[in-house]
Parts: sequence; structure tokens; C-alpha cells
Amino acid sequence: MTIQQFIFIALIVLGASIIQALFGFGFGLISVPLMIFFVDLPTAVVTATAVSTVSCAIQWWESRAVQAREMSQRLVCSAIIGMPFGLWLLLNLDARLMKGILGIVVLFGVFLSIKGFDLQRLPKTFDYAMGVVAGVLSTATSTNGPPLVFLLHARHFEPQDFRAVLNRVFTFLNFFTLVIFTLAGKMTSEALQLALLSIPVMGTGVFIGTRLRSRINPDHFRNLVIGLLTLSGLSAIANAIFS
Repeated sequence: MTIQQFIFIALIVLGASIIQALFGFGFGLISVPLMIFFVDLPTAVVTATAVSTVSCAIQWWESRAVQAREMSQRLVCSAIIGMPFGLWLLLNLDARLMKGILGIVVLFGVFLSIKGFDLQRLPKTFDYAMGVVAGVLSTATSTNGPPLVFLLHARHFEPQDFRAVLNRVFTFLNFFTLVIFTLAGKMTSEALQLALLSIPVMGTGVFIGTRLRSRINPDHFRNLVIGLLTLSGLSAIANAIFS
């Protein structure tokens, strides 16, 4: 890898880390599609997952005072159940098809939110279902954020609780995904080296992002999340079509 390539990847990591710190999600959705212009897709996915694991763990520690254990436990436990199914899909189905379906489902969720459908009264089984979907997507496409973001948005979580739950759940899911990647031989020396070089840049992005949180009006937070979800859905569909 040339110095120029690393500089571009460092800028991508910096921007994605700021978004992740502000909203609690978006690192992989932003970084992976841009990284593949400079490294191959497996290296981009593994690097983004490794850096995101450290980022989420740091922010989990920062938000440890937030009481979000019950929801976090439901999502982690159900996601673990879904991860083997995701691995099976990864080995047997076209990943582009999975990403296309993901994009359509995310945009449908955005439509429901915009139309004001009240999802708060849905039973806890809905939480478990979204956790299973996130687990499936984590190992099938390395994109586990949208179903969890949609769930917390539908439950009308406050911004600090929103970020706390996502960071706790993502830390576990990303760690387990890295273990699976390692066992599958996807953790190459190039990906490991790039991740180690990117972690200090990520730390800078998290620092900037946490300082910018106070400038976001809580009333505008939900609208910004809807905007990011829309971009996520469109990104997934575009990735399925053009990858």
C-alpha cells in the first residue's frame, strides 16, 4: 500500500468515525464503499470491522452510566442466534442479493417512520426479531446497523440511550464477526496492519464527534437518523447493483 492510499483511507476513517460518534452508527456503511476504491473488498470489510470494534468499545465505556442493559442484552443474545444463519447465507447465496434486500427493507422502514406509523406498542418479540436480523446481516454482509437503528428509532429512544445501546451491541457483534473472519482466514496481514494504522485516526474522529454532539438539537436528531437510514438503504442497493 502506498502512502497516498493510506492518506485517503485515513480521511475516510476520520469522517466515518465522526459520524459514528455523533449518531452511534454509520462507520461501516460509510467507510467500506469508499475504501474499496483503494483496497480490495475483503480487506476493506475486515479493516472497517476491526476499527469499528475499537471505536464502539471506547464509546461503550464512555456511555457506561446510561441504563440500557435490558435492550442491549435482548439484541446481543438474539443476534448471536442469527449469526450462524448469516454465515450459511454468506457461503451459499450471492452477497449482492442480500445487500439489495437489505436496502429495500431499510427504505421500507424509513417510509413507515415518515408516515408516522406507531411501532412503540409492538411486543418485545419485535426486538428479538430485529436482533436476529442484525446477526444474520453481520456475518452475511458485515452490515448489521440498519435493523438496530430502525428498531431504536421506532421505539423513540433518546439520543444518549440510542448511542449507548448501539455501541454496546456493535462491540459484541463486531468482535464475534472478527472471530469468524479469523477462523475463515479473512484476517490477512494487510488488513491487520491497515486496522492498526487506522485506529489512532479513528480516535481523533471519535474525539471530534463527541465534542460536536452538544450542537445537535435532540428534536433534529430523529430527522438526521432518518436521513442516514435513507442513505444507508440507497447505498446498499447501489452496492448490490454495481459491486
